[in-house]
Amino acid sequence: MKKFVFIIQLILILSMSFGQRKEVNNAYNHYSNQYWDRAKMAIDKAITHDETKNDAKTWLYRGNIYLQLGYAKLDPNMKRYHGLCDNCGEIAYDAYRKAFELDPNIEIPSMGISKPATGMTYCTDLLYNDAVEQLKTNNFEKALVYAEKCYRSNTSSESANYIYALSAEYMDKKDIAKERYRAMIFKKQPTLLIDPYVRLASIYRDGEDTTNALKVITALPGNDTISNIDYVINKAVILSWAGKTDEATATMDAALAKDPDNFLLLYGLGTVFSDQKKYEEAERYLLKAYELKPDDINVVYNLGNSHYNHYAEIFNSLDDIEDNDEYNKAKDESQVLLRKALPFLEKAKELDPTDRNTLIMLKTIYPRLEAKEDEIEEFKTKLQEVNELFEKVN
Repeated sequence: MKKFVFIIQLILILSMSFGQRKEVNNAYNHYSNQYWDRAKMAIDKAITHDETKNDAKTWLYRGNIYLQLGYAKLDPNMKRYHGLCDNCGEIAYDAYRKAFELDPNIEIPSMGISKPATGMTYCTDLLYNDAVEQLKTNNFEKALVYAEKCYRSNTSSESANYIYALSAEYMDKKDIAKERYRAMIFKKQPTLLIDPYVRLASIYRDGEDTTNALKVITALPGNDTISNIDYVINKAVILSWAGKTDEATATMDAALAKDPDNFLLLYGLGTVFSDQKKYEEAERYLLKAYELKPDDINVVYNLGNSHYNHYAEIFNSLDDIEDNDEYNKAKDESQVLLRKALPFLEKAKELDPTDRNTLIMLKTIYPRLEAKEDEIEEFKTKLQEVNELFEKVN
């Protein structure tokens, strides 16, 4: 009797084992026939069974299946597979990693993607796309998770290095960002992407590292071209910040010589210099941009804003000026700047009567202007109109 019971138990164990391994075989067969949904269902069961959850083959299969699901989501003709996983690339990558950990030498030629290492490189694009989507929604923490796996999947990929650096930068992990940007810039064949140079130089500038900021921003191969507007602007800004004014001017003049009426370049340079409180340089470029597009709300507003900020800087310093002549000189200069700002801000109000920042500056300017006798009632009426508009937008 005991022998009979033992035989029954053995049969049950063998049957259970066979049943568990059957899911792996089912996953393989469905994968081979491109039934990704059925393959997923089978492999999801297989990773939970004692007999198969620690088998490298199970995880290699899972990686291949989820990889196919990830790419199926990119195909509008395969919508039936689109809702099967949200992070297919990450699941595939993790599965390949698990397969490699269980058996570094595993290879199954009949699978097409026969090795975990090969499979991981195919995950790069999917993980990159997932990281980008997270950045778009400002979910920087999750973006960094995807981006790091993207980089680990293919460390030589330029796009993987870039998205890892960018995501790390957004998470304020500057050491990682610097390491990856530098790897792109100072390799044997430096990247021709503009953004890594600009971003890395800006990181060094923010850290007051003048030497490295200059080294990076001047490292881009080839000549500066007008098509690289963002680079030209940032290079000029870094050079100016580092005290290399002549080189900054030469960089800007060289770019403008190729296209003196490039609105974006003029506007960009003017705006950046205004942000850096280099108001004379800002006015020079913004006025040229204004001549090209006098009704562009951005350039009109920025001209008024630049003059207003210059005024505020001088006005706030008046209490620190002890010499009476110097005080009066600074006070007169602040009035000149208010007069300069006024027409641009009034025009900005006409172009967009709902802009809160414009209205706030006008609310400040009208009472502080030393109005002439024939301007008093005019300014009073205009101030009342601005106050009414301000009430509506608040």
